[in-house]
Amino acid sequence: MAKIIFITPELNIATGTLRVVNLWANYLSNHTNHAITIVSNITNPSYYPFTSNVDVKQYGFNFNLRIINIPYNLIQLYRYLNSLSREETIHLIIDKSLLIEPLWILKKMRLFENINFIYFTHAGSSAFKEFYLSRSHTKHRVKMMFEAFDKVVCLFDDEKNYPTMVKEEKLLFLSNPIPFEPSSVNIEKKENIILYLGRVEKKKGIDTLLEAWALVDQSEWKLQIVGDGIEKEEFKLLAKELDILNSVEFIKSQVDVKKYYNKSKIFVLPSIFEGMPMVILEAMACKATVISSDTAGGLRLIEENQTGLLFKKGDKYELAKKINYLIRDKNQRNKLANNAYIYINKHSIKTVAPNWIPILNE
Repeated sequence: MAKIIFITPELNIATGTLRVVNLWANYLSNHTNHAITIVSNITNPSYYPFTSNVDVKQYGFNFNLRIINIPYNLIQLYRYLNSLSREETIHLIIDKSLLIEPLWILKKMRLFENINFIYFTHAGSSAFKEFYLSRSHTKHRVKMMFEAFDKVVCLFDDEKNYPTMVKEEKLLFLSNPIPFEPSSVNIEKKENIILYLGRVEKKKGIDTLLEAWALVDQSEWKLQIVGDGIEKEEFKLLAKELDILNSVEFIKSQVDVKKYYNKSKIFVLPSIFEGMPMVILEAMACKATVISSDTAGGLRLIEENQTGLLFKKGDKYELAKKINYLIRDKNQRNKLANNAYIYINKHSIKTVAPNWIPILNE
């Protein structure tokens, strides 16, 4: 039996990456003959539950974003890979860039050539330029990534001119799927709620959202912010300073998110960077009209004035204008929600799952 191993960071925090790993691990364990293992530095409890036939193991990697941890992770990765059977077919999937250098060193030593090493970027292919190569401390990882890994998986292809160090023959694409069946909710019975769901951090654009909300006609509407983060208290203070606390509700992170989408008429994702946000797919599947910043993921999933609305990252005035537009125009709001509900059928897990075949050499 072939084995698929995901090495991923902490499993006890609600992140989009963990949501994707959890979804695929459970699906592959139930619909293929592969043995699925999850390896993480923290495993108990897992925020999103794995099926009983997914083996969750703890191993001592250090995923703190510090270059000093590379030697430690090199030793840990060597020890872990050396413990694996040489007789099994193993597909090892890594989604944390701090393991790129350690694996590159091991591959230069011609070790573990029996393993199919896969890097999962959880972003579009433009991220090589926009993310890795744009930062001095990560630009070297693009070259290492394509030398060390047998395959590099992106969510979608949105790059026209690849950097020379990108080996296009190693690139494969695997879209994020909808994590649940589309909702049959009656759009007319939804409440006057504008929803944000995700980590409550500055890089998610929560300050832009709150500042935009202060410019909106809030008389009959409420903003719900569902999620946790180390900066959450700062945003509560910001809401107080903006005098909008009476129309903003902060709710702790939830595993059962569908009920929040089902109640909300509008969903806003104001992030600074997004690969292919699961929350947009989830909102569309529950007939919530989506407004997203113009990240790579937002541009990929939303066609302006057809399946949602887009605004320039960090522009509170444009976001406020788009929110006001949807508040005032019920017909357009419902049209966008219904169009998006039809669009997301292409992201059903049964439709996306066959893209695993070339990734696993099958």
